[in-house]
Amino acid sequence: MSAGQQAVPANNANNASNEGAQKKHMSKAAVAIIAVVVVAIIVVAGVFGFRAYSDAQYNNAVAASENVRNATNDYNNLVNGDASEAAALTKKDVKDASTLDALNKELSVELPVYEGCVADDTAGFKSATAKLNEQADWYKAYTQSLQKAVDAVNASKK
Repeated sequence: MSAGQQAVPANNANNASNEGAQKKHMSKAAVAIIAVVVVAIIVVAGVFGFRAYSDAQYNNAVAASENVRNATNDYNNLVNGDASEAAALTKKDVKDASTLDALNKELSVELPVYEGCVADDTAGFKSATAKLNEQADWYKAYTQSLQKAVDAVNASKK
């Protein structure tokens, strides 16, 4: 072997170690880029997830508010309609006067105060939704009991 031939393999070995170093350097850069991309994806997904959750809580509160409005309207329509007509009857107009007493008791209940939904964050929307659902349940329950009292008075008419 000549000296020139020996130099070539030495240069090839040196080039191979340089390529290995470049591959290692590129691997570290690639890992760093991948890590940054993954973190960015997680952050974006978190932001969108939180916004979707907040929007869902807001929509629940809006639906609960609408539910209260509908239940309140049903109750008020009964109070101003059939219940008002039945309450106008006297004890002479019915066979059982206790039905009028029961109706008047139903008409004298204290109505819940409508709080509405004045929230501006997720916790506020959850709290408002719970209160609104309680109010809707109250109106639905008292609409049913008032209807029963009205029906009892009407059934007792002479």
